[in-house]
Amino acid sequence: MEPTKLKDIVLNAKQPYVLHNVNPQWYCFQQTFDEWCKSFDDVHQDSVPFDGCSVKGGIYPQWESQRTKREMKMGDICKRDTYHKAERWDSFSYRNIALLPEPCRKGINFACFGFPEVEDDITFWIGSAQAHTPCHYDTYGCNIVVQVFGRKSWTLLPPEAKLTPVRVPFEESSVYCEENFYSPASYSQFAKVENEVYHIVLEPGMALIVPPKWWHYVETLEPALNFNTWLSLETDVDSLISECISKLLLQDLCDGLAENIKSHIINPNEDLLTTTSSIRQSYDILNYLLDQKRNNKQQCTEPKRYPCNYLSSDAFERLIEEYKLFIKPVGKLQQCDFFTIITSNHSRYDSSQNDGNFAGLTPDETELVVRLGKLVNVCCKTDVVKLIENVLMNENRR
Repeated sequence: MEPTKLKDIVLNAKQPYVLHNVNPQWYCFQQTFDEWCKSFDDVHQDSVPFDGCSVKGGIYPQWESQRTKREMKMGDICKRDTYHKAERWDSFSYRNIALLPEPCRKGINFACFGFPEVEDDITFWIGSAQAHTPCHYDTYGCNIVVQVFGRKSWTLLPPEAKLTPVRVPFEESSVYCEENFYSPASYSQFAKVENEVYHIVLEPGMALIVPPKWWHYVETLEPALNFNTWLSLETDVDSLISECISKLLLQDLCDGLAENIKSHIINPNEDLLTTTSSIRQSYDILNYLLDQKRNNKQQCTEPKRYPCNYLSSDAFERLIEEYKLFIKPVGKLQQCDFFTIITSNHSRYDSSQNDGNFAGLTPDETELVVRLGKLVNVCCKTDVVKLIENVLMNENRR
C-alpha cells in the first residue's frame, strides 16, 4: 500500500480496520520470538520486573493496583511450560521502545503507515497468555497496533456503547469501564451492549487501526509481542481540557490523603502530584488550553497534531475499495458469539477474589475508598466536566 494513502485511511477511519500481510521492514520480523528475547537478555543480564496477577479474578476488573511484580528474564515469557496450568499471568508492557536494546528495536518506525516521523513515540507490549488490559478508551488520538509475535484478542465497542465509564482508578488519557470482561460474574451486565461488539484476533503480520475513543478490551492468547503508537490529533484540544479539569479535581480530592488510600484511587503508572506547585502548574496548563480554544489558536506544542476526518465518505470508501485485498473493517460479533466469549471468561470468576480490590485496607479505609471513588466518578462525569469547562470559557469574557 502507498504510505500516503494508508495515512489517509488511518486519519479518517470511523471504525476499526485490520491490515493483513503488513511488512514494515522491521528487523524483528526476521527473527523468531525466542531470538528476539535472547537479544534482549544478552544485553540485559539482570532480570526485569514483570507485572502479573492471578489467572482467577473477582467481580472487579484486575486493576493495576492488584498486580504484583516478579523478576524474570525476557526469554521466560516464551517458555510455554512455565505457564502450563499457571496460576498467574505476567506482562512487561506499556513501555517506550527506548527501554529496548538496539537489536530489539532496529528499524522500528511507522513510515510504511505514512508517518516516517514516528520513531520514538512508540510503545511495546509483551505478555503471557491471559495478560490483559481492562476495557477502556483512550481520550487522545487514534491508535495503530502492529502484531509481531503471538496472538492477541481485541474486543472493541463504539464510543456511544452503553458501558459504564469510571475514573477510578484514575489515569490521564484513559477512561476505564466498570464492566469486567476478564472474569465476569454474569452475562447480564453485557446485555445492553451485546449488539455493538466488534472482535478481531491479531496474528503476526497484522495491524489494527483503532479510531478515537473506541472502547477496547485486549487479551493475550499466547506469549506475544506487539508495538503501537498513538497519533495526536488536532481535535484533541477538547479532550486535553477535559483531562486537565479531571486531573485538577483529582488533585484537590486526593490532597492530604494517606498513600495507601491514594494508591486505590490513582493508577500506579500515573504520576499525580498533589503539591501546591503541581496544582498550580495544572491550572496554568488549563488556562493556556482554554485561551487556545477561546481564540481558536493553532497550538505550537509537541507532539505534532494531525488533521483528521478531512475525507468525504465517498473518498474514504474509494480508498478502502482500492486496497480491499489488504485492509478490511473489523467484523461485528453475532450476539451468540459474544455470549460464548463472555461465558468462557466467566470460568475464571472466583468469588473469593472479590475483596482483592481493597487488599491491605481496614474496613474504615475500604469505606473511605468506596465513598471517594463514587465522588470522583460523579465529579469527573463527562457532562459535569463539560459544564465546568463552559463556565471557565465564559469567565474571562465578562
